[in-house]
Amino acid sequence: MNVAGSSLIKYNLSGNKLSSFVDYVNLLLKPGVLLGFVSIFLSALVMFKALSVGKFSVIGPLATGINFMFTIAVGVMFFNDKLSFQAYVGLVLILVGITLISIKA
Repeated sequence: MNVAGSSLIKYNLSGNKLSSFVDYVNLLLKPGVLLGFVSIFLSALVMFKALSVGKFSVIGPLATGINFMFTIAVGVMFFNDKLSFQAYVGLVLILVGITLISIKA
């Protein structure tokens, strides 16, 4: 949900320079940006619930790693981001870390 919200905001930022206060206000009033903020807020509520029932040492790294993976996937698929070799290695390390934490839990 966090990545979806950030993606909506990024999509609505295209072509906006945000050089004045009015530019920021106009951006904040766009329905897509408002929906992005709602999605990020809901993501925080889901995280609160997860933290209330799980171990912090497991939930924190898992949520962060999954967020990184979704962010990379959305960036590549929807925003035409290009990944370097280091980014691929980092992604593999994140996947390995998530796997190890999940097995330990």
